[in-house]
Amino acid sequence: MSVPNSVVQLATSAAWMFLIASGAAAQTASGGNGTLYYATYAKKIFVLDEASMAVKDSMQSSIGIPFGMTLSGDRQHMYISEPSRQWFEVFDLKTRKAISKFTLSDDLRQVRVSGFNVDPRERYAVLLVKTATKKSDRFEIGKPTLLKYDLQKKVVTDTIKWPDGEEREFAQILLSPDGNLMYFFTSEDILIYDALTLKQVDRWDLQRSVDDGLGRWNFGFPESLYEEPGFFTGLFRSTDPINNRTLMGVARVDLARKSVDFYSLGPSDGVGFTLAPGRRRAYGLKQQVGNYQFWMYDLENRRVAQRVEFEGRPRMGLDVSTNGRLLYIHTAGPTIDVYDAETLRFVRTIEYAADMTDLLVVP
Repeated sequence: MSVPNSVVQLATSAAWMFLIASGAAAQTASGGNGTLYYATYAKKIFVLDEASMAVKDSMQSSIGIPFGMTLSGDRQHMYISEPSRQWFEVFDLKTRKAISKFTLSDDLRQVRVSGFNVDPRERYAVLLVKTATKKSDRFEIGKPTLLKYDLQKKVVTDTIKWPDGEEREFAQILLSPDGNLMYFFTSEDILIYDALTLKQVDRWDLQRSVDDGLGRWNFGFPESLYEEPGFFTGLFRSTDPINNRTLMGVARVDLARKSVDFYSLGPSDGVGFTLAPGRRRAYGLKQQVGNYQFWMYDLENRRVAQRVEFEGRPRMGLDVSTNGRLLYIHTAGPTIDVYDAETLRFVRTIEYAADMTDLLVVP
């Protein structure tokens, strides 16, 4: 039985219309209703509407190129710094206007901040600084110092003593969700201080909490806007003391209760970890030239669900959209590459008017 040409043409047209519509849908796939803050070398932070990925506003930095963006606990304010880490500026995210800025430097001293932790209630910040003092013939470099800085009065109120008097070039410090406790990470323990009195009130031997023959246990306590306050989910790595091999796995730490839930994934690999909304999945990048890979972690079933090679960049950052449906590859250049979070397939590239220094995705 022959089919009339008109029917064939109609079916063909319908098929093409379906393909075109499917392609258009893929091109306009929405990552959710969040906001993306795109920091640029043009001394601006573009404010992107996530649904359309269009620039809807911008925030002008008065202190220089914005490097690093830190949200306040209520997500009403953003703290930015500049490349020398001497100045900080505070923006109100509702009005998108700068409301404050501060520095510890003066005509004779350059005070560079390498560690910056803001109290969730914005009463104070804990700063790790190093000072270069100008002399007649040289700059005199000071020792690394921990300071407590009053964000309202804009003054240093305390110098925080190093545990056991051991100075460090770098320090990992976390604050409790209410800002009343400060967690100071040492090579052996986590020391817990009252953030107001700066007196030690507790100690947590994290290694002993997880020691089941895994050997030395390393965990970075990554912070995510998709995690509950006071919880940290990410990769850990440990060294098998018997076979002398490095293993990796996923851990979720409850800092307040000093508890750890963890499981192993197998031999360690050079891959990252970015939590997705809902905490059922996470994604990582393997950034090996010639072998760029997406990794999909199935956190419910405690396994690596997919590993997919893709055409990456020499330098990349990864964020998950606020609805969990898209992945954003960014940093180095003026573009964001969008991928489908389920299939890990490329969707589109979006180009902007300035090169990026940082990206922050806010639900």
